Amino acid sequence: MGPLVDLAGGDPVTLLLLLLMVIAIGAGFVGSLVGIGGGLFLVPALVLVFGLDIHYAIGASLIAVIANSCASGASYVDQGLTDLRVGMFLESASVVGGLLGALLAVTLLAGQSNVLTLAFVPVVLIGMFLMLRQGRVPSDPNAPMDAVATRLRLEGVYREEGTGRLLPYRVHGSFLGLTFAGIAGFGSALLGIGGGTFNVPAMNAVMNLPMRIATATSTFKIGLVAAAGTLVYLFAGDVLLFVAAPVAVGSMIGSLLGSRYQFRARTESLRYIFLVVLAFAAVSMAARGLGYLP
Repeated sequence: MGPLVDLAGGDPVTLLLLLLMVIAIGAGFVGSLVGIGGGLFLVPALVLVFGLDIHYAIGASLIAVIANSCASGASYVDQGLTDLRVGMFLESASVVGGLLGALLAVTLLAGQSNVLTLAFVPVVLIGMFLMLRQGRVPSDPNAPMDAVATRLRLEGVYREEGTGRLLPYRVHGSFLGLTFAGIAGFGSALLGIGGGTFNVPAMNAVMNLPMRIATATSTFKIGLVAAAGTLVYLFAGDVLLFVAAPVAVGSMIGSLLGSRYQFRARTESLRYIFLVVLAFAAVSMAARGLGYLP
């Protein structure tokens, strides 16, 4: 990093803060725009570029997820895209899963950084697969509601992209969706990925939510899950404020930009660019976990 420090006027602290913020802006933008969770990009960047232990990277990423949720989540609520009933219903399982994932990371896996690094690889690969399928399951407005969805009135109306028509949607598969929410919460706190990697496809394909409603609802709910996990990492001493502060600010800026740009974004073309980045991250994290990279 010597030449970069020279460009920054010889102040490595300033350079590090700026680099952390820039990377977090990009991760927050991607996480908000595509709905896969900015941590999927942020954690590999902190580990591979800055050489952080993955426990510290996860702690910083979870704080970024909170910032992402607070910023873009509020914007999505204002736009009428967030289904608050579905979000609060799924939150119950997500928070429990998040606490369990964080506790596992700071206890049994406390000295197993390579294990966590390697565990990140299949999650990235699953995220790539789900990203390819995102949005390909249309919402059925006539789908029958299950008993839980009927009791909790898990249905709504959304404005169709392009035509502007108001279309109804009805939730089904409530228990299966709740199971996926618990798994997403567990993976979110264990690896700092935000949970949108699993939340969005599950809400779209399993619970019959339109894609944009699923993305907005996932962004709204992941903040509380990340907060629960962050408390565990904080008490374990795995949150570095020097890293977390610029990451949180950058993530908030990026997520605000992503939420405002969502309706105009060509997500199909962007998705393939992100896939290339994720493929590189998967290979690099595997090499790091196996000891081929320092």
